[in-house]
Amino acid sequence: MNKRVCIFSAVFVLALVGLGLFIKLHYLQDGTPLVFEIQPGQTAGQVARNLKEKGIIKSATWFKLMFKLSSSAKDLKAGKYDLRTNMPGESVLNCIKSGQCMHLTKLTTLEGWRSEEIAEMLGEHNITRPQAFLDIVRKRDLEGKLFPSTYYFAENTPAWAVVDAMVAQYNRRVKPLFKKHPTTWSEKEVLTVASIVEREAIYHDERPKIAAVYLNRLKIGKRLEADPTVQYALGFNLRENRYWKKGLTYRDLRDPSPYNTYRHNGLPPAPIANPSYESVLAVLQPQPDFDALYFVADNTGRHDFSRTYNEHLLKKNKYKLQK
Repeated sequence: MNKRVCIFSAVFVLALVGLGLFIKLHYLQDGTPLVFEIQPGQTAGQVARNLKEKGIIKSATWFKLMFKLSSSAKDLKAGKYDLRTNMPGESVLNCIKSGQCMHLTKLTTLEGWRSEEIAEMLGEHNITRPQAFLDIVRKRDLEGKLFPSTYYFAENTPAWAVVDAMVAQYNRRVKPLFKKHPTTWSEKEVLTVASIVEREAIYHDERPKIAAVYLNRLKIGKRLEADPTVQYALGFNLRENRYWKKGLTYRDLRDPSPYNTYRHNGLPPAPIANPSYESVLAVLQPQPDFDALYFVADNTGRHDFSRTYNEHLLKKNKYKLQK
């Protein structure tokens, strides 16, 4: 009797030790983070083998069994997932099914980018199809409302979801400015001026002054003659392999596009880029008692402002000689 008790006790202790090792290996070890990818069309067996090879799960068989009992093929969504080594199989399965550990790519859109530049970046990171993104932006007339910020997107995000995320940021950050600072200009007109200011200004403290210059010119019916509007009209420059061509020529300034403010009075038809919060605020609160109508770059990234054309020409020649 005592012998049987001893054998039973020994077996029980071994079982407890085995259970403890199983729990430690499968549940208590902190694994190394890694990004795991499920390719389109992969079966549960293929995914299980890959998870095992990466050291994410201990048993491919156990994973396949759990999948068979609780899931279907549609639960294995193609994409990248943030997992770690030594994870319990059921945790991995639940994570993939729920999408909670879907890998997100961090993207930052810059102030003054046009929608095409945003689309290119989205395409380069496989976030969404660039043309689908642009089609939505153009159809909904959203240039100027794709708020420059940092975003986190999963690969193959629907284009509408990407657009909505950027517009939501605009509505949250910029939209309240129009209630706080009422103006006779429409929202689209403010964004159009702000987009030009964004392309001209480098330093925040100059934005209200540049905005004031353009608003002053509009009020007296003087053409804006803003270089960024010509750059926008010219589109992608093959020689420079970029948008926003540098060193505009007199031929460029004669471009017939309605966006060319050297040829046409008033504002361009729409914003030429997506401005920052600061540029929109500058248009809503331009520099007070500032009657300048001209400005020229002073070779330091800042600008020198003038009230008269003769004064402007003198400064322009001065900085040209200093180059």
